[in-house]
Amino acid sequence: MAKLITLYSSPIPVDCYILKGRLESDGIPCFIHDEQLIWVHPFKAVAIGGVKLKVPVNESLRAKEIIKLVPQGKSIDDSREYLLSDFFDYEIRKQNEILSIKNKIRNDYSLVNNILAITSSLISEEEIKGIIEEEVKFHTYSNKKFQFSMKQFLYELFDFNRSIFKYFRTKPVDYYLEKELVDNYVKYSIPGNVTYCPRCNSDNTSFGYAIDFKWDVIYFTLSILFMTPFFPIRKKYHCFNCGYDYNTPHNLANKLNDNFK
Repeated sequence: MAKLITLYSSPIPVDCYILKGRLESDGIPCFIHDEQLIWVHPFKAVAIGGVKLKVPVNESLRAKEIIKLVPQGKSIDDSREYLLSDFFDYEIRKQNEILSIKNKIRNDYSLVNNILAITSSLISEEEIKGIIEEEVKFHTYSNKKFQFSMKQFLYELFDFNRSIFKYFRTKPVDYYLEKELVDNYVKYSIPGNVTYCPRCNSDNTSFGYAIDFKWDVIYFTLSILFMTPFFPIRKKYHCFNCGYDYNTPHNLANKLNDNFK
């Protein structure tokens, strides 16, 4: 086994884990010592020299170069130094491009059979093929409908160890997460597409059936006729931050005007 050398120490274990993740992303094996003792006896951290981050001796020079660049917001590869901010900006643009491609496919599903129509300066052809495979799976899930036959009903009725609720879960959680990612990209990428709450200025809003404005004469009359509380009958904008319902969409221009009043 290679000899280890202490590269960094801190009374806070999390500090060592942050650097450990950074070094391991460059293929440098790291080991953390005395962490358990610090958790059990935190007041002994200074006495024992804190939690220690150790690396193999033959990797210590490269590890020191990487750590030295961390406070400067830089990183290093085999050829050059570069700013992490530039790398993050590139990754943000790339992820936005991926979401843009997914949105185009969802608006025109025929693109999955025409890869040449999908071009990008940031996404490789292999990555585009991967995106298409994901969208084919997404499209399959989006077309799944709830079905429950009488045979299944009788089977579930007499089998007390099974759960009928599994039939309602036609789509996995990943489907809804993927849908929300693309929907939020479309919502925030188009100027003026985001509506703000006129009361608290939150952008956690959506347009749907009214929640607070359903108690009126029509609602009451329909509830009496059907002998049950009637479903909401009109749509409004709703703020999920403060619970306020309102009629007029409040976009960024309205928000800026309000701030200068």
